[in-house]
Amino acid sequence: MQIPTERKSCMEIAGGRLSEDVQYEMPGLRMRVFSKQSEHGPEGGGELHFVSSCASGRITRMLIADICGSETIFKQFSCQIRDGLLRSINSIWQNRVIEEMGQQLQEFAQQGGFATASIVTFFAPTRNFVMCNIGNPPPILYRKESRSWEVLHGEQQKVANHSPTEGVFDEGDYRHIETKLDPGDLFLVYGNGFAQSVFPGGDVVGHNRLHSALQDSANTDPENRVEHLVNVIRGANPQSEDSTLLSCRVTKQAVGLRDNLLAPLRLFRRAKDNTNLCE
Repeated sequence: MQIPTERKSCMEIAGGRLSEDVQYEMPGLRMRVFSKQSEHGPEGGGELHFVSSCASGRITRMLIADICGSETIFKQFSCQIRDGLLRSINSIWQNRVIEEMGQQLQEFAQQGGFATASIVTFFAPTRNFVMCNIGNPPPILYRKESRSWEVLHGEQQKVANHSPTEGVFDEGDYRHIETKLDPGDLFLVYGNGFAQSVFPGGDVVGHNRLHSALQDSANTDPENRVEHLVNVIRGANPQSEDSTLLSCRVTKQAVGLRDNLLAPLRLFRRAKDNTNLCE
């Protein structure tokens, strides 16, 4: 199925808790968002995703969070996550986002909630991929040169001002992943809802089974392979759980001259908020 491509605007954040199948074009990346939300609403929690672009478009940041809690807590925590991303929209370093997220997770747990999250920053000029994974399944990467798929588990990450709280992840559950990408490479970031889905034969998707299914067709275009598997998995699962997957292909597209010239002016204005949080 041909999906229209939208140009992601600079100084913009989009996403939230919504069902969408959309493709974005931005400096260095072509992103496909596969998101299906249950028909029951956020009562008891659910998944949400955000995608942001900085003043020049060089920095793309994305987040997938799986939130368990009452509808009121879900909305409150969703807004806190969005606001944290907005504050750091022009920062190449995502440490501030991670530290705020750690603090929010502890406060969230004290209210009886629980959440997992994946935070990714892609810097187009160097094609650098940095990710902090907190309880979500590990990302999967396709290397064009070797035509192979690999699971990126990363290393334990220390978090500043982190104090373990009952019911919250400890430092060992914060995984730091960093790698340099090349044009044609592709990475997948997905939530627990997609990972806990099943294939038609009944196998749980998980990262190992998904990796195997992707690697089975090494000569197939990776974007087409991902779309095919997503459709197969969706067809085998009732829409009773939220499911989110971001597929990002690395491109050679550079930042345009207009965005370079306008970037300093954009720094003095608020980022455009195109999120849908059921507020």
